[in-house]
Amino acid sequence: MKIRRETDYAIRAVRALVNANGNAMLSKEVAEAEDIPQTYILTIMCKLKNAKMVKTVHRHGDRRGGYVLSGDIHKLTLYDIVFAFEGEMMINTCLRDQDTCPDRDTCTIRQEMQRINDALIADMKTHTLAEILAESKASK
Repeated sequence: MKIRRETDYAIRAVRALVNANGNAMLSKEVAEAEDIPQTYILTIMCKLKNAKMVKTVHRHGDRRGGYVLSGDIHKLTLYDIVFAFEGEMMINTCLRDQDTCPDRDTCTIRQEMQRINDALIADMKTHTLAEILAESKASK
């Protein structure tokens, strides 16, 4: 399985909003902060909003409009973002339910691929964005 470029951009967009410390950011600012092409950013922000990871705030008086995180970065994981953009993660097509392989139930290669797939998902769920971003700040 390869994570698509759009998913990578979504992860970076969330990072930009985390770094904004609760301040609203325009999509253009998110794109500039994370080097995301303008052609992608509106679609990405819309998908993040549909996944309830970000929300829009409207300008009101001195309050600035734009996007803010709607979830808790102490609960949000990389897997959550990847799942929102990629769907169910499968490293091999033989893991899909609709696979018609005659050896499906007895194939030791498939069993190992399933173990690896499950380990990858579990590992992506292990650390929250808060933990990951704290580690990156500490290493700078």
